[in-house]
Amino acid sequence: IYSKEDYLQLSTEGDPRDSLRSFTDLSAMEGVTGVYEPVQHHWFHCQNLVDCRSSWIPFSREDSLQLEERHKHGETSGEEEEEVVVATEGRRFDVRLKERRCFAVYWEQPPLEVRRCSWFHKGDKDIFYTPYPEDTSLVLEEAYMMAVKLNDWKKKKIEFPTGETVVLHSPKLMTQQQTIPLKDWISLPSVQSQPRTVKRGLEDIRIELPEGEPDQVDHLVFMVHGIGPTCDIQLRGVVPCVNDFRGASLSLLSSHFKQSQDGTHMGRVEFLPVDWHRVLHGDATGVDDDIQRITLPSISRLRQFSNSTVLDLFFYNSPTYCQTIIDTVASEINRLHQVFLQRHPQFTGAVSLAGHSLGQYVIDLS
Repeated sequence: IYSKEDYLQLSTEGDPRDSLRSFTDLSAMEGVTGVYEPVQHHWFHCQNLVDCRSSWIPFSREDSLQLEERHKHGETSGEEEEEVVVATEGRRFDVRLKERRCFAVYWEQPPLEVRRCSWFHKGDKDIFYTPYPEDTSLVLEEAYMMAVKLNDWKKKKIEFPTGETVVLHSPKLMTQQQTIPLKDWISLPSVQSQPRTVKRGLEDIRIELPEGEPDQVDHLVFMVHGIGPTCDIQLRGVVPCVNDFRGASLSLLSSHFKQSQDGTHMGRVEFLPVDWHRVLHGDATGVDDDIQRITLPSISRLRQFSNSTVLDLFFYNSPTYCQTIIDTVASEINRLHQVFLQRHPQFTGAVSLAGHSLGQYVIDLS
């Protein structure tokens, strides 16, 4: 069982328990009654990893159900032409159903692709299943429905223009094969020529759906970062580090205050990042460009990290730039607080400030 964080950190190493060799199990070849049941959809969003890979992360059950209800309502009411916005992830993100994009509310980041998923595939060396595009899933579901109703499972093949062929052997045995030209057969890596496992729905997939967050917020905490653009040993920015803080808080509430949460007597703690680094390192000051011109090209990543970190110390010790840091933190906290109250109008809880490293001194001066 893997949590949401596992989806962002684990590599695509093989899991022998899900090998295609398991298809020799005769139980996979059992017949079907001929009664077709529509597939249950679940919504996912795509996260880009640091090594240029991407990983599909499931929404919580509550968020996925809300997205599915709004999607079906739009289909039946004729509102498909209008943009429908659904708040997810504790109201920190807005999903635009028509665009199939997820936008951050409190901080700047590229929008995330959103997908309504029902069919999935996985290679022999992969750990997690990848959802098919929605149009592909629709084709597969129609082929599956016909096979069930006609009770026809004689290696039913669905070929796609991209070169993939999905074979429906039985309700529990489905594979994807790649059509490979003869001239490329010898040079192609063996892993790409192997069939991939295909699954319908989430029932047979080893996956843990994230827990939904209580809508009630009892405490709001603004977290101010310290020097440099990174906040931990993994060189992550302030947003993912604050996400970890929030996740740890939710875990403690679930493990130590489950009864109070179930009785709606206790809400959650919301943590929001306060970023002041980007203001000083943008085009406004021009200092980064000047430093870059005199930086040696060797070990560039280390030098860039050192430049960004040391510059923040110089900025803080400069009367002019120190005041810029203080003003930026104050205005950013006011902005975040205003946006938070707009999305949580019933909030009457406490508000706190937390600072890491240099951030605690910035809070004192603010």
